[in-house]
Amino acid sequence: MIVLDTSVISAFSEIRRFTLLKEILSRLKIKAIIPHTVEKKIIFSEAISALKSNGGWIDIEKAQDFEQYLFVLHDGESGVIALAKKHGWIAALDDLDARKVAKKEHVRITGTLGLLKIGYELCPIKDKQELQKIINELRNTGFFMAPDIIEGILDTEKKKPNAGEG
Repeated sequence: MIVLDTSVISAFSEIRRFTLLKEILSRLKIKAIIPHTVEKKIIFSEAISALKSNGGWIDIEKAQDFEQYLFVLHDGESGVIALAKKHGWIAALDDLDARKVAKKEHVRITGTLGLLKIGYELCPIKDKQELQKIINELRNTGFFMAPDIIEGILDTEKKKPNAGEG
């Protein structure tokens, strides 16, 4: 399971690639969870529709004990960390302060760019040209990306199928 923060949902939604998020998670064979503290902040129709229809890939869960993080984080990020810590799930966070708190709490983390890297490795993103296009789309929305992280993602190689696979 992976617990998604508003920033990850917003990043994919703002560039009209919310279905890519679904496809990446499907390839990983993991379900997405959104804490109730994030649900109320979702404003994109595609994401709202996915939650309402519950196609089996995304669900809402009530976060408990998230208040302990509110002194440094927003309630959405706090809910993500609380759920991920409680269940041993991955937290998908983009905010640097939230990522620092998650690391301190020994929570495994990724974010929008990490998910895009996986998307390229596992083939929903077909080639480097498409990957670069997505990165540019994110940049045009104001999404901050350190140049060395972009370089690392663009240096990623596609995974080769194992013997006996496709």
